[in-house]
Amino acid sequence: MAFEDEDHWPANPWQAQALPQLLSDAGWEVEVTRPQASLSHCHCPWGGKLIRVTVSGIAVEDPPVNKSYVMVRPETCAIFEGGLLEHQAPGEAVVRRSEPWGMLRHCSILFSMYFNDGIGGIPVVTHQKMRRDYPAPGDSAYAFFNEGNDDTQAGFLLCSPNLVDADNKFDLIGIFSLPEEDFAQWSGIHFQLLLDSAQRAAHWFLNRPNLQELRQLDQASYIVLTIQSCKRGLPLYPVNGRDVEHTVTIAAGERLGLDRWIRFSPARVGSDKFRLSEFVKLFLMALGLDVPIYGCLDGRRLVPYQCALKREDWNRIRTQFVECFLLQKTAYRRANGGSTAPSLHEDVEPRFIQEKPPPMETFQKMEQIRQECQSHRVMVRRTFVEVESDEDSEWSVEKQRSERRHKTTTFLPVDIPVLAA
Repeated sequence: MAFEDEDHWPANPWQAQALPQLLSDAGWEVEVTRPQASLSHCHCPWGGKLIRVTVSGIAVEDPPVNKSYVMVRPETCAIFEGGLLEHQAPGEAVVRRSEPWGMLRHCSILFSMYFNDGIGGIPVVTHQKMRRDYPAPGDSAYAFFNEGNDDTQAGFLLCSPNLVDADNKFDLIGIFSLPEEDFAQWSGIHFQLLLDSAQRAAHWFLNRPNLQELRQLDQASYIVLTIQSCKRGLPLYPVNGRDVEHTVTIAAGERLGLDRWIRFSPARVGSDKFRLSEFVKLFLMALGLDVPIYGCLDGRRLVPYQCALKREDWNRIRTQFVECFLLQKTAYRRANGGSTAPSLHEDVEPRFIQEKPPPMETFQKMEQIRQECQSHRVMVRRTFVEVESDEDSEWSVEKQRSERRHKTTTFLPVDIPVLAA
């Protein structure tokens, strides 16, 4: 198994199989316990120590119906509170804060060192990634790490519905890396104080002021589009060059300068399979619109026939997009004959590619890293194990050419509006 970046977080921090002891009790040494909380530590395979704080039975006021929305995306928090530096994808952002993030600022004993200031008010830049409904439905998780310093530290937060009382109570697990030399300076009183502080911080974190407004804003932040009925080949997009071959000309598009159309090819964007996100991005570029389009949502890959974008962006371009997509349908029928043409649906439920557990090579690689760390420190950063599913592979160009069958959706309810009929 290959790693994208050999100096950061381990391969796919969302997949607990990559580091089995993250969420189990095996390999952890319990340092302090309370009736509904515990603090433990273990050896970190890529150097230093891992500290795990568990707080259970946290009562949440008016939790969302979808339990995985109890924690809010980093870009939503940053927009509301200020400090958004870079928005990379739904659920992934780089933010700047004048103090440690969220619940961590309350754990001053650990995190004043962890963020190399925190209490002093020096701005801290953190890269944060969210994942919903993982490792189980209803869960929400954060991976985060500092940027811009030589001794980067990383952490992981997991919020899960409480198994005993899942209606309004949740469990919160925080796992943080710590250099060995810092951990060696701690004493028993440090651990006790940290756990007490972490319990208070966890309750504050899930019930802090303005959190209800943040959750409502977060749930409405993105819209998902779905394409279907590509029964006679992939959809078309407009082109301006007169020397482009294999174009379709329609008189209806002359008024908008969209009279020449060409069939979308995944190879044109450096891909070997169709993805709606790539098609919509190219389609909008041809219209002179620069809008971020995403093939993932909250850390999970959407199925190839879906894509996501910010709702505010969609509201801004919707009228122009629908008008031009109607022309695409005309060009599609001209190119293929018949009355069938692709249709788009908006605001549909997202569907995700089913991920498979990592192969045994993952565990072997992690063991190799652990052994290498005996001689020199290794940190594996912000990488994910991308496993292509059977559903995803159906969109390969080879199948498109050999079978001339293009996958379409059939799951849409009848009340979902069609953008361009």
